[in-house]
Amino acid sequence: MDRYAQIRAFVEMEAVGPDEVVALAGRLQVNRATAYRLIRKYRLQNTVEGVVAGVPGWGSGRPRIDTEVERVIEAAVREYYLQSQCPTIEALYREVVKRCKALGLVKPAGTTVRRYVAQISRRRSAGSRGGRGKSEAETMRPGALQVAGPNSQWQIDHSPADIVVVDVATRQPIGRPWLTFVIDVSSRTVVGLHVSLDAPNVISVGMALRHAIMDKSEALRYRGIDADWPGFGLPDTIHTDNGSEFKGQTFAHACANLGIMLQFRPIGAARYGGHIERLIGTAQTEMHLLPGTTFSNVAQRGNYDSDAKASMTLDELEIWLWRFIACDYNRRIHSALSRAPLDAWKAGPTGEGMVPRAAFDTEQLAFDLLPSVGRAITRQGIVLNNVHYFEPFLENLFDFGERRVTVRYDPRDLSRIYFQSSQGIQALRYRNLARPPMSLWELEAARRRLVADGKRLVCEEDIFQARRQNADLVGQSQSETRRQRRQNERRVRGYDLATETAPVANLVEVIPQTTFVPAPPRTIKVTRTGEIETW
Repeated sequence: MDRYAQIRAFVEMEAVGPDEVVALAGRLQVNRATAYRLIRKYRLQNTVEGVVAGVPGWGSGRPRIDTEVERVIEAAVREYYLQSQCPTIEALYREVVKRCKALGLVKPAGTTVRRYVAQISRRRSAGSRGGRGKSEAETMRPGALQVAGPNSQWQIDHSPADIVVVDVATRQPIGRPWLTFVIDVSSRTVVGLHVSLDAPNVISVGMALRHAIMDKSEALRYRGIDADWPGFGLPDTIHTDNGSEFKGQTFAHACANLGIMLQFRPIGAARYGGHIERLIGTAQTEMHLLPGTTFSNVAQRGNYDSDAKASMTLDELEIWLWRFIACDYNRRIHSALSRAPLDAWKAGPTGEGMVPRAAFDTEQLAFDLLPSVGRAITRQGIVLNNVHYFEPFLENLFDFGERRVTVRYDPRDLSRIYFQSSQGIQALRYRNLARPPMSLWELEAARRRLVADGKRLVCEEDIFQARRQNADLVGQSQSETRRQRRQNERRVRGYDLATETAPVANLVEVIPQTTFVPAPPRTIKVTRTGEIETW
């Protein structure tokens, strides 16, 4: 500061010459050239920094250690410290000392190593040591998502539940189910959810979306919940991550038919789905109070035995979630809105009331959300997954040259497949009506069994025989594994195809098969050789 005052007084002098500059240099203890340079800097910048910069000395940021030692530190930081094992700085220093000793170099001071670590960006350090999620936590978020009003944008995502559920029959643990949530960004209202034992797939997405779109009053009555859950209708946009279930053709076509735009978040940027992530976190925290919870991590769980404490079935967990959403979450005061999501949704975009866009066909909606695949109509009917399907109305299509159709199927029940014709949505049953219902996961398990047995060419009879053997194995097991109990629970929760009914908890959620165009009855004849003929 004294230097600044000296130069300022010099510049403000009325008459100055070389002698005065030499005198100033003497007072500042610099040479004459430096004095002239400082005078020019003051006249250009008129700041303290302008006349203090360039003070003789070692210089900020200039390393004092040997170049080879510096390279050793940089390599140790890159190869040892920035790893997922998250070594401490003390461990890093020991690694640097070891490497220097091996190369015959003088070890650096601990503060030198700490200085190199401090120069690493927080985002790079968090990403290398903790993964993409930790890197996201260190990312600045100056903006906020702005939407026009309720049903302008929905977000959808999945997560394994932080709780172990039990099977209905033995009340033994079968593992953690998957949750799929749909949230309205504007009002923060939870508009849809789905609970499943299967990993996220197009069906869980379709079921959650269908639940979000449909009115929920009747579904609430089925579950014995006396609450108001008004969130429904068609959104303008659905925002998702880049999962295959969202980027598949089925989901894209269903949204296009409903006039819904799809928007995908940037890859590796979970912060763009912050609303749905916060909802999942809140729901998981509430589940930590339930018996059988796994908590969020091992440290939180401690000595708590989740399997031993588990007591809720999948249906009971689903009803609990419905109650939590309808009776609690949607009625809480949200910190970002200063009011309850339920009130925000009812107010609508202008505050004068919500009128949801709901011009859709429920039967067509259920059909559009099923997975689809192209198949040829042959003389034997249609073949899907090595299983034959036939109905008499296929003969007209075959005769008139319509040999290629797009069929849809429900992975939970492959005893029927569906396609859309000029007569509406039509169902095709097994060609052999004596075949039992089978889900896609049962079919894949049967295929795995056949491959393990050395079967290369698989026919329909082989598949159903392997499925029967798998089912018998589970039934005969005295001490079922968790995986077997999980498979058995899937079968229990499946459809009773003989009566076309489903468990009460699923009645509102299942694809409404009885609304499709019914197939005409077929006559079944058993020949002397035991073969079954149908026509």
